[in-house]
Amino acid sequence: MPDFKTRLKRLRKQNNLTQQEVGDKIQVSKVAVSGYENGIRSPEISTLKKIADLFETTIDYLVGYSDIPEKSSDYINPTTTHYLSDIGILEGKYKIIIDNKEVDEELIKEAIDYIRAKRIMKKLSS
Repeated sequence: MPDFKTRLKRLRKQNNLTQQEVGDKIQVSKVAVSGYENGIRSPEISTLKKIADLFETTIDYLVGYSDIPEKSSDYINPTTTHYLSDIGILEGKYKIIIDNKEVDEELIKEAIDYIRAKRIMKKLSS
């Protein structure tokens, strides 16, 4: 499975952007983008979000947790585990109950962000 540096470079080239142009758009230097693509630097989480937004993809795709490059909360693959946002929990179709109390949408989003951040940091540190 391709890693972050490979996916970043591929996305940059598919979009006909230079390292300087990517750096300008995500507010880092060309040297930083080069470091990301060569695997000698790791972006901060806030920078990962900017990269995902720039290329209209997800952080999960960028770091190799997903092979689905499109950003879509409506995607459901019937052969895999569904994501909370895919099955409607964040759209209010389903509820999560813990200790006989409903978990509100804001807490669910915070939990998802926390889990993603932990995974990303673990992946980047290995």
